Amino acid sequence: MKGLKHILNKNSDTPLYVQLADLLTENIIAGRIADGEKLPSRRGLSEELGLSKNTVELAYQRLIEEGYAAARSRSGYFARRTSPINTDISEPDFYGTPGISYVMSQNGTDTDAVPSGALTKLCREISYDNPGLLNYGHKYGESELRRAISHNLYDLHGISCPAGRIIIGAGTDYLLQQLASVMGGDAVFGFENPCFARSYVPVKNTGAKTELINTRINAFPLDGLKNSGVTVMYASPDMQFPTARRMSAAERSGLLEWAAEKPERYIIEADFDLDFAERPGRTLISQAPDKVIFLGSFYRSIAPAFSGAFVVLPDELKKSFDMRLPYYTCLKSRLEQRMIAEYLRSGKYRSHTEKLRKLYKEKRRLLKTALLESPIAPNIEIYGADSGTYFIVSVKNGMSEAELKNAAAACGVKLIPLSACLINTSEALPENSFIVGFGQLTHNQIRGAADGLIKAWG
Repeated sequence: MKGLKHILNKNSDTPLYVQLADLLTENIIAGRIADGEKLPSRRGLSEELGLSKNTVELAYQRLIEEGYAAARSRSGYFARRTSPINTDISEPDFYGTPGISYVMSQNGTDTDAVPSGALTKLCREISYDNPGLLNYGHKYGESELRRAISHNLYDLHGISCPAGRIIIGAGTDYLLQQLASVMGGDAVFGFENPCFARSYVPVKNTGAKTELINTRINAFPLDGLKNSGVTVMYASPDMQFPTARRMSAAERSGLLEWAAEKPERYIIEADFDLDFAERPGRTLISQAPDKVIFLGSFYRSIAPAFSGAFVVLPDELKKSFDMRLPYYTCLKSRLEQRMIAEYLRSGKYRSHTEKLRKLYKEKRRLLKTALLESPIAPNIEIYGADSGTYFIVSVKNGMSEAELKNAAAACGVKLIPLSACLINTSEALPENSFIVGFGQLTHNQIRGAADGLIKAWG
């Protein structure tokens, strides 16, 4: 921290706490402040720099908000070079890394299962038969797609909603930004910690109020929610990312009871893998359509290239959406929308998701069996719902998280630690836990990856 005193400019229009936060961030990124290094206390740094403790506190809070520091209870502040806020943890950390043969990403999907021939044929037929698609479409998305989604939700999950309450968007992050505008400045959006950063960050970047609630690996933080100021809770009942946890019936009931207590409270139900989940629970929106905002997409269930998403709004929020966003425009390609609509209507979507369900179930069984019947079985514990494309493995063999990750990488296996998904530090999760994804791996690759982990952690 030496030398900062002479860099800060008290005559600048930039507030001192912003100058201090920017300088600390620069030093953390450059490595002059090591990742995980403890930062000076507020009193110590304020005395050294001749600043008030409040100025230092504001600078530290700014670092936390931007993902470059973390506060630990009764320990102080610590530098953090990478976090879900300031880094895309999926791309740079995985792809192009020398020596890696098996990328165990939670985002991995089996692209060999994508019906590329059928989709290509649909694209060709729709583009030939509908030259009018070159014109502007409906502001809320193609009516054909909204009707198809309405029918599909009822057919697969018993969700009854008219097409008029469905809005199509360019992606879930885009739709969440629109929701933040619709909910107004008094809304406080709640997210579990750890959470899906690609949902949390877009909401936070709008300037909306957000609150993080530390969650456990096997339980929804209902008590923490009740003691918070949250009015809009983001939840994934059938597959919470990154814990892979499924809510119990009691937790679902408790969450709905919380929402019903006050008129301004809502739940965002985000279940991106719901269409190919094993034994999904009863959806929240089907139980309380006036209190639940349902958020869905097709990039997991059809193909990653289909990044479009949709949201189902309660009646009152749909009215607010119409009023607050009168110039909303659907930014998703009309051709792609019509392709998905026809794919849903044809019945091929349902058979495709059933195929994925069986495929991922077999891959999950193969990987779990390989690990649980291996010499490392006494030192690991597996968490997660029996659906989706990943689960959590907690390792207790005397090695640290960094040692476990590096040993796996040395054996050709790339993993993301569960701690990498924390926005703030939390002691509620098991130590030395990793996201173990298998969706994009072939059966032979799953065996190879399992052998690599067994060798690394044995």
